[in-house]
Amino acid sequence: MTHLSRNESSSSSTNGSVACTMVDKAPAPKTYRQAWVVLFFLVFLRTSVSVFQFTFSVVPGVSAEFFHVSLTAINWLSNSQGLVYVFVSFFTGWIFEKWGVKRSLIAAGAISTFGAGLRYVAVIINPPSFALTMLGQVIGSIAAPLSLNITTMFASTWFTQNMRATAGMFVASNYGAILGMFVIPPLVTDVSKIPMMTLMVVILSAVSFVPLLVLPSKPPSPPSTILIDPHSKTDSPSFFKGLCNLGKNPNFCLLFLVHGLNVGNSIALGTIFTQIISPFGYTDAQAGQLNAVSFFAGTLGCSVAGPVLDLTKQHKLFLKLIAPMVMVTSIGYVFLASYPVADATTNSILWQGAQVFGFLIVLVMDYLRAGPDAQPPHHMLHALIFQAVLAVIMTLLSFGFRGRMARSDAIRLAESTSEKESLPHIK
Repeated sequence: MTHLSRNESSSSSTNGSVACTMVDKAPAPKTYRQAWVVLFFLVFLRTSVSVFQFTFSVVPGVSAEFFHVSLTAINWLSNSQGLVYVFVSFFTGWIFEKWGVKRSLIAAGAISTFGAGLRYVAVIINPPSFALTMLGQVIGSIAAPLSLNITTMFASTWFTQNMRATAGMFVASNYGAILGMFVIPPLVTDVSKIPMMTLMVVILSAVSFVPLLVLPSKPPSPPSTILIDPHSKTDSPSFFKGLCNLGKNPNFCLLFLVHGLNVGNSIALGTIFTQIISPFGYTDAQAGQLNAVSFFAGTLGCSVAGPVLDLTKQHKLFLKLIAPMVMVTSIGYVFLASYPVADATTNSILWQGAQVFGFLIVLVMDYLRAGPDAQPPHHMLHALIFQAVLAVIMTLLSFGFRGRMARSDAIRLAESTSEKESLPHIK
């Protein structure tokens, strides 16, 4: 916002009097140092939430033996998370707008810790209760959409335009999956280790939750001219009107499908990867290490993609490059936007779609598991073919995306307007 300065300078010349009114500039958008501190603790929270999600799926055989249930029942611990994610995501946009970033993250940390504690109680009672474990899993899973769907709103609250993709990269990177897959399988070698594992998750959840209570809720000044200059601010529609607008946007629908198939495939593969390769003689520990390597590669890719996107703004080109890479990888396994709709709304819908696809893909892949008489028994070749077909479909859809980067365009326009209004006006 611009306004008249306290000191107006006037000068006289032989040709007459020229009054020069200086206009103050608003504080330049900047990313404060505390933004990186807040980002660190958000990533820490995301890590603990992800470890919570993968606790049992990375050791499915031992978990099934501990609870005296089938592998399909263990898969439902993950499937329940997808259902919870979809349901809660209908409300996260509204929650974020009403509660703000800090209170939403506090709620996520508290819920995750409570769910983890409930699961610990379930495994130390005699006999262990799978039903109570499922209840704890369902409750704790509410933390996932609260801590992930908020990514774009968090980034726009704390970071300038040229750093938001980098910040989002850190939040979206699945460090928790890497940690869980590397650490849990070697530790949980038999059923006696299950209580220790669940206690470790409780401690991790609590440690990630406490710092959220004392973090600042927002930076000293907004990091975007869209938030500073009322002349450049485009009013966002209401949450429900935003949903209707997105449904009528063909490019968002394409993005929804590409994102959903991409992340859904990743969720499904991470959930049942151990079951895919165990028929060929791999142990849980070996499967966990292989799965962790794939997640590490994804995190490394995010680490490169975030700064590159901030620098080049080539989001559409990146989408069309990465989809074929996912397709090739999925086939290989067989042989082994939206502004001015609110950030909170669009991000919630995209991640909600990913969870829907992940849930459905896990169900279908589990159904396509071979029987005990197959060679090798219970192999999942047909499931991997199904996943590869989805990757091909995702790639074809990605090349149909033609959407504008409307938010970036609006910020550039706002910055240009702000610069013009900050120049001296000659009367």
